[in-house]
Amino acid sequence: MNWRVITAGLTVPAVLFAAFQLLNREEPAVAAQFCGAVPAPVAHRGGTERAAENTLGAFKAAGDAGVTYWELDVHFDKNGTAVVLHDPKVDRTSPLRGNVRRLDATDAGIPTDDGQHVPTLREVYELAGEYRAHVLTELKVTPTAAQWRKLAKDIDDTIGRSAVTIMSFQERHVLDAAKLIPGTVRALVHETGALTVDEVKSYGPVLNVHHGPLTLDQVRRWHEADVEVLIWTVNNETLWEKFVTWPIDGFVTDKPIEYQRWASQRCNPWT
Repeated sequence: MNWRVITAGLTVPAVLFAAFQLLNREEPAVAAQFCGAVPAPVAHRGGTERAAENTLGAFKAAGDAGVTYWELDVHFDKNGTAVVLHDPKVDRTSPLRGNVRRLDATDAGIPTDDGQHVPTLREVYELAGEYRAHVLTELKVTPTAAQWRKLAKDIDDTIGRSAVTIMSFQERHVLDAAKLIPGTVRALVHETGALTVDEVKSYGPVLNVHHGPLTLDQVRRWHEADVEVLIWTVNNETLWEKFVTWPIDGFVTDKPIEYQRWASQRCNPWT
C-alpha cells in the first residue's frame, strides 16, 4: 500500500493524497518538485476536529478535506454486527449506558451525544467507498466465527478487501485475518516497537507503532525491509516536525485536517 506524498521527480506513493494536494494548492502544481516527502495523514477515528470520534460525521469531515486514510475501532453489538466504537461501553460517547455487546446498533439504535449514532462498520465502509478511502480497521475484541464471516461480507459488499487493513494489538487477530479474510492488508499495532523485522513481517506488511520509544535506526531497518510504518498518535507540530523526515509512511493523528494543512505549507517553497 502506498502512503507518502512525493517530490522532485520521484515515483509517486500516496496517489490520492498527492493528487489532492496538487489540485487544491494556490501555487502552480510544479511547486511540488521542490517539496520533501511527507507522511500521509491517517484520520484517527475520523476528522475529529470537526465531529465526534468514530461517527459518520467525523469520517465525512476527513473525506471532505481530502484525507483518504481512515482509522477506526470495532466492537460487536448483541446481534454480532460490527460497530465502530473505541470503548467496550457506550457511556463516554452516548446518552445510553452499558456494554455495546448488550445493545442493538442496527437502524441507528445507539445515539451519540452530538445527535448522530454509533455507526455500523458497514455504514462507514459504504461512506469510504464514496471517497475511495482506505480504512484501517482495528479489532478491539476477538470475533467469533460468525462475526468473522459477517465482517468479510461487510467488506466484500462495500469497498472490497484491498481497501481494508485489519489490525490489532492482538497477534492472534492479525493472523486470523490472514486466514479468514485473505486479500485484506494486515497490520500489527504495537506499543513499544520492540520487534525484529522478521517478527513484524510474520504478521503483515504494516506496523502501526506508538511514537514514544521509536529510534530512527529502528524505523530505517523496518523501512529497508519493506515494512510500511505508521506511528500513533501524533497530534502537534512539535511531533510532526520531529518525525516528518523519518522514513515513516503515515501519521495516525487526531488532527488530520490540521496536519494536512501544515504539511502543505511546509512543502510550499514560497512560505
